[in-house]
Amino acid sequence: MYRIMMIDDEYAIHLSLRKLVERSGLRIVVTGEAEDGVEALQMLENSRPDIIVTDICMPEMDGLEFIRRVRESHPQMHFIILSGHDNFEFARQALRYGVSDFLLKPIDPAQFHTTLERACRELDNRKARFSRQTEWTLAQQRYKARLAELLYSADEQGALEQIREIMTLFETRGPEEVSLARYAHMLMQDLLFALEERGLLLAMDIGEDQWPQDDPLACNSQIQDKVKEMLALIKGSRNLGSRHNIQKAKRYIEENYAMEDLSLQEVADAVGMSVTYLSRTFKSETNTNFVKYLVQVRMEKARELLAKSELSAQETAYRVGFSDYVHFSKTFKKFHGLTPSAYRKQCKAMSGG
Repeated sequence: MYRIMMIDDEYAIHLSLRKLVERSGLRIVVTGEAEDGVEALQMLENSRPDIIVTDICMPEMDGLEFIRRVRESHPQMHFIILSGHDNFEFARQALRYGVSDFLLKPIDPAQFHTTLERACRELDNRKARFSRQTEWTLAQQRYKARLAELLYSADEQGALEQIREIMTLFETRGPEEVSLARYAHMLMQDLLFALEERGLLLAMDIGEDQWPQDDPLACNSQIQDKVKEMLALIKGSRNLGSRHNIQKAKRYIEENYAMEDLSLQEVADAVGMSVTYLSRTFKSETNTNFVKYLVQVRMEKARELLAKSELSAQETAYRVGFSDYVHFSKTFKKFHGLTPSAYRKQCKAMSGG
């Protein structure tokens, strides 16, 4: 149901138009009547019309000034102008304000009915366009968010399938005024921004000259290539990042090996990684797991202390994170082939001490 407001300083015109609207059989209801533009402006927000029928010549504020004022806040309003004489200048100004319907008094009922039908069709089409645009906007937002996640996860198969779905969506529901090349450029910008928000800054050339303008097949192929390029950069960045994080983890272990309760969780928290991801990448980068690496560091530090300090073997155990000397001694012998005491004697003998 559409809402209509009528503005005219003649009561007879109001009465006539109301009857024509009520008898039209169209989905229109009268929600406001005013005598001039000033009164109509005051009623506008309460009446909330979709269509306004207004006279041109009225006291206080004429129809054209009223239209100009309404257009500032309601640019999509549908106007029908009434005039008591055929004035070309009025018609010219009305066209400038986007008014397409201009009726002469006395109103011809058949012509008024045709004008209302045309207004309803235009409003229907506008609603349909808005609905399609809304569906398109929401759908592509979902698709792009999903694609960004697939790219971030370096899921090549999923990302390529998703980009094909996005381009099919554009071809079937996308705005006609936007070319495929232009959309491809905007899509790549959005994806790079989404990845940057996730901490991935990719150096890629996605300038507008990258996209074939008049060849949809070539443009789609170029889009696939750009997605593959993104994936390659992400994988490379991810590997570099992993190596960097593992180096940080190793440094943290070497600085805190003396803590008896040093755990994988604590190291993961320190370098900003999940325990699962740290465990997996640590093994792939070092060819050993966290526990073995920690023991290896402790045994090397213990060997150095026994060789270069006067600390007792038991004190050395405490210094490298062992509270159980028996366990420390067994572990040391497994690594170095000698008990801590035997290793110290060997070092002293070699140095002539």
